Amino acid sequence: MTPLGKARSKAMSPQKRFAVGARVVVKTPGVIGVITQADDEPTTLWEYWHTIKTEHGERREPGCNLELVPTPQTNSQPGAKESIRNIQLYGHNPRVNLNSTNNSTNIAYVSGDLFVQMNEKVNSIDDENTRKEILARLVELERTQGSGGFLEAYQKFIVSAANHMTLFAPFLPALAHMLSNAVR
Repeated sequence: MTPLGKARSKAMSPQKRFAVGARVVVKTPGVIGVITQADDEPTTLWEYWHTIKTEHGERREPGCNLELVPTPQTNSQPGAKESIRNIQLYGHNPRVNLNSTNNSTNIAYVSGDLFVQMNEKVNSIDDENTRKEILARLVELERTQGSGGFLEAYQKFIVSAANHMTLFAPFLPALAHMLSNAVR
């Protein structure tokens, strides 16, 4: 680079180039407009030149004479399109957190799925007599769900499954929730 080019690059501020559609203020004479075209290469004065449509017509201005007009955060501009976001939630009991941290615990069982999963655990018990006893209590528990007999069925199930609680511990919060609904 020549000495003149080095001096010129040190003295110059970075060239501004705005996107088509951006709202800008033309500093001199102080009017607001929208960029309709921007040059691909810097030209005169080593600046990107822009075509701006204002209320007084179109004008050509260098980037150094433009400033971006920020979009208001709280009020939409008249005639501006509003952004619509579709949020789709899947599964049972989904959560949505907007500008927050999620510190909750989500326990969601569909009762049919719960009893199917518990049945699979019962079938993993080796002792046949114990397996039959727990299975009978599980069938009774499912049958009495949502009724006044659920509390008694729950107690019988817990007693019969006491020695195998490590298998059923993951299901206890859901059963306790069902129990609290049955007691009401």
